[in-house]
Amino acid sequence: MFKIISVVEYLHANSVSHRDLKPDNFLFVNKGIDSEIKVIDFGLSTLMKNRKNESKKLKTLVGTPIYMAPEVI
Repeated sequence: MFKIISVVEYLHANSVSHRDLKPDNFLFVNKGIDSEIKVIDFGLSTLMKNRKNESKKLKTLVGTPIYMAPEVI
């Protein structure tokens, strides 16, 4: 969990929003108990700031419906 939260914190610190985090988008490097974990599938990701370094609101509904909260759908 620490590694997953660290990755999300790193992305947000660099103004990147993955927008489709789900168990399917995390892969282990090998089958060992101490294996590194990687985040994949940045197809829906976006920058959270524009060229003038101003924050922008993310309004587009994206993600995998089966993992979304019912009130979002």
